[in-house]
Amino acid sequence: MSKRRSKIPAPTWEHEHTGITRKLEANRWQLWATACIVLLVAASLGVIGFAFLSDYIEDQQRPGSLGLRVAERELTVEDYTKRAVMVVEQVGTNNANIIIPLLNQELIEEMLLLQFADEQSVTATDDEIHEDIATTLGISPDDSDFDVRLQEELARNGLTEEEYRDISRAAILRTKVTAGFQVEIPERLPSVNYREIQVDDMETAEGFVTQLNEGANFGALAAENSINQASGQNGGEKGWFAEGVLDEDTEAVLFALEPGEITTFLSANNSIFVYEVTQKSVGREVSITDNIRLGGLVYGDWLTEKLLEVDVENEMDPQVGNSDKIGYVIDHAFLSVG
Repeated sequence: MSKRRSKIPAPTWEHEHTGITRKLEANRWQLWATACIVLLVAASLGVIGFAFLSDYIEDQQRPGSLGLRVAERELTVEDYTKRAVMVVEQVGTNNANIIIPLLNQELIEEMLLLQFADEQSVTATDDEIHEDIATTLGISPDDSDFDVRLQEELARNGLTEEEYRDISRAAILRTKVTAGFQVEIPERLPSVNYREIQVDDMETAEGFVTQLNEGANFGALAAENSINQASGQNGGEKGWFAEGVLDEDTEAVLFALEPGEITTFLSANNSIFVYEVTQKSVGREVSITDNIRLGGLVYGDWLTEKLLEVDVENEMDPQVGNSDKIGYVIDHAFLSVG
């Protein structure tokens, strides 16, 4: 009978080696886990630090960054802010919501005039600019303190003399370009004289039409019922208007009526009127007021046309602009005025 071979025990050093190996393996995973955590923390801190650094750099560079570009002329955020301060001084600190839209319109108009007014054969002479600046400063053009007062004004608003002169130049060009369009308005145009009653709802308007057709007095109804107090107090009388002065919808309705005819009208902004045409003319002399209005409308069309022809980059557009830059302008403009 053969003997059963006994299990040979492993040497002591192998047991020790196995234990050490297991400990090393466990420690190795702990080291890897710790290293990964350290790396993740470092990466997170790096991202946060980079974000703070990026914001800091952006804040420092923001004043010199682009604010508005129209064709070949541009303003930095700092330039824009200086002009915003001037607007805030004019309209007050309680009108924050209109500052940017108002300034956008003003600056775009200026930049178009300074670049394209010569197409209308108009210029602003140095003497005209001098006179305009003197008027702004509240002194006469030949005042001995003109230069001193101008430098004080430049120091106050932070503008260069060239920038300040450009503001006056644009104002003069605006007047001349508009006047040029006024000259082109015909001396006589089809015109209409009408009166109105403004009411809250169409049912009321139709009721007044019925009363008027039955002989009611238009002036009395207007005075008693029109929600437009300005015209109501005048019996609803609006006066003469040359063709092209009124908005297209109103004009189409009025010029389709004959004297004595009455109708209701719902405007584009949902205002409700009762209209009566009292007189019409196929060629009435255009009043000075209507000439100015018509010239202004042509001027507005010209500006729109030029704006569509050029490249515009407006970081200050409240709808699609850079909110950080807009915020910078508002904050610094109000801080300067406050």
